[in-house]
Amino acid sequence: MRTAVKNTVVLRTVFLFFSVFLLALFLLHNYVYAAGKSVTITPASLASSTPTEITYQYIPSTEFGIGDSVTITAATGVTVSDCSTSTEDADGDGTNDGSALILSQTYTYLFSAATTDATSTGVTFCIEFTAPTGNYSITFMDDKAIDANNDFGGTLIYVGDANDVTVTAQVQPILSFVIRNAADSSSTNTCNLGVLTPASVSECEYRLKIGTNSSSGYIVNILSDGDLRKSGSGDVVDSDDIDRVTEGSGSIIAGTEAYGIELTGNSTSVGTPVTEGTDSGFNYSNDDTPIPITGVDGTKTLYIATTPNDPTTTSHSALVTHRATIDTGTHTGNYQQIVTYTVTANF
Repeated sequence: MRTAVKNTVVLRTVFLFFSVFLLALFLLHNYVYAAGKSVTITPASLASSTPTEITYQYIPSTEFGIGDSVTITAATGVTVSDCSTSTEDADGDGTNDGSALILSQTYTYLFSAATTDATSTGVTFCIEFTAPTGNYSITFMDDKAIDANNDFGGTLIYVGDANDVTVTAQVQPILSFVIRNAADSSSTNTCNLGVLTPASVSECEYRLKIGTNSSSGYIVNILSDGDLRKSGSGDVVDSDDIDRVTEGSGSIIAGTEAYGIELTGNSTSVGTPVTEGTDSGFNYSNDDTPIPITGVDGTKTLYIATTPNDPTTTSHSALVTHRATIDTGTHTGNYQQIVTYTVTANF
């Protein structure tokens, strides 16, 4: 009795071992003969809700035989249709290989002839897809009845802009203005002509440094509170002011009372020269030009820049030079004038 039980246990053990062995062989067989493949879809991006014919291609592990098939399945939301010209020659060798059957979201190609070039040229199927905006998986599995060397794979098809990211940013407008000395070593709000004499022309100068990211540049305007004067205001021709130079008269000459400015406009940081103002009788492209007076002339355009400017060097800033001389009749005293600049960017 004990011998019979022992034999039964041994048989059951052998059977269990053999069953596990067969299962392992089966799984190994299917693992070896199932191959993942890369898929190419052309085009990979479709317009939303627009029927589009695409080519679906991959290179199989082995050739197809009569009765083999390839099943291509689209994700929910995709409508699958046949192309206007159905796929007959799947491997591109010039002979018909089969035909397609479409059911719901599944395209199945049935081979009625054996292929000879599929493993080198691949198989290509024409399918029409329609879908609303989204990203959809399009997978395939083939079924080779003879050698069971089945392939599988898949990819995504992109419809509309579901695979796009719109990146936005904002650049704030920049406009800066500072008055610097001629050497650009410090800021200043004064321009000292010193002691005026009939024997010479006195000068003082400073820079207008303007920075902006405006693509159309900026405009600089100029205005003063009156003549360079000892007393009173406005353009009063008397002995208590320095008469403004007459526009177009030429340079200021020592001994002939006159006062004006000379502008060196230079350029912007992108190398575009500025345009010196020629505004109603005030031509700042000349060497010596009068300064407009509030209530008499109104604000005038000193110069215009048409591109952005980063005034990191002196050549990207305008140089203003004040020039004055007197005659023997100019009265003694301290003379002063306030010149005001305004900057407007063309944003």
